[in-house]
Amino acid sequence: MLIWIRTLIRNSFFQVGAGILLTMILGGAMLQFLEPGDISKDDNPYWWAIVTMTTVGYGDFSPETPAGRIFAVLIMFIGISLVSLLTASISSIFVAQKIREGKGLEKLNLTNHLILCGWNPNGERVLDSIQHLSGMKKRDLVLINELNEEEVTMLKNRYQGMHIHFVTGDFTQEEILNRAGILDADTVMVIPNTTGSEVATYDEKTIFATLTIKSMDSNIRVVAYLLDRENLTHIKRADADEVVVGDDFSAHILASHAVDPGVPQIANQLIESNSKSRFKRVEIPSQFVGQHYDALFDHFKDKDGSILIGVFSEDENLGIGAILSSDASALDAFIERKLKDGGISLQEESKINVVVNPGKDYILKEGERAIIIP
Repeated sequence: MLIWIRTLIRNSFFQVGAGILLTMILGGAMLQFLEPGDISKDDNPYWWAIVTMTTVGYGDFSPETPAGRIFAVLIMFIGISLVSLLTASISSIFVAQKIREGKGLEKLNLTNHLILCGWNPNGERVLDSIQHLSGMKKRDLVLINELNEEEVTMLKNRYQGMHIHFVTGDFTQEEILNRAGILDADTVMVIPNTTGSEVATYDEKTIFATLTIKSMDSNIRVVAYLLDRENLTHIKRADADEVVVGDDFSAHILASHAVDPGVPQIANQLIESNSKSRFKRVEIPSQFVGQHYDALFDHFKDKDGSILIGVFSEDENLGIGAILSSDASALDAFIERKLKDGGISLQEESKINVVVNPGKDYILKEGERAIIIP
């Protein structure tokens, strides 16, 4: 209790406010002693004191005696000084907050926002895609990395189609993640970080960050980017919701350029974020739930010429990797090795269950969404 009182007394805002209140009370009391007439009746002297101190000057009351006028001059100078200090204190609070936000030190108050952990030369391509895919909707995006203030300012100016916020620090620490509002985030993306000075490999940092986020709240959606496919089992055991491996698509496109010319060009059109023909996900109208797939196909074709290519839903099944304990015990290692020898992976499938071009007799289910080509 005493510590709280001492802290309050040392606060400059409290000191200035107390000075204004004290001056108003003592000034009003002194004026009652110096001045006769209406100005000294009831609460008039205190009203006069606060009006004079704030330089409002309504003029409804004024001192008439020489002593009262001399005292009024003193109240004016004291009031101007205290009100100026009060204004300066309030301004300093907002300026300090803006400075802390610019340096990435302020706790953010956001909901349903995106978080991008880590930074590398491909980070701007990620921001480009998010901005294009968001369309006219300005999304809140929080960057957690160790970029300097000038680099972050440059990104904010370049991507004005988003509300970019910044938190500096190590994104594997709970304190830093809480500062970014991790518990209220929509999705967290973790990419290889090349801005830090840590000794661990990039994938190890990604796995550690995923473990930390999921330990804070297992319901947080985490999308992780790996450089090495050998770490896929580890990131899945960290319970990442989606995993992107850096060499998967690029290797396929490279081979397709040599073996199937034309296919990679079409693939680029379908996935390029600013392409008019890119894949889009849309809601399935409720009247089509329980009907055949071909009815929904005809609906989109007749509506605006879009082509329905498949449906997807979130898979809530528990993977084998989640059953094993989080520590690398000898029993877990033995089970994992035997499953791999038997051709069974540890939760290496996406948690999004996709059905591409199902038969016409496929029945649409509750909770499914559609993938179309406009």
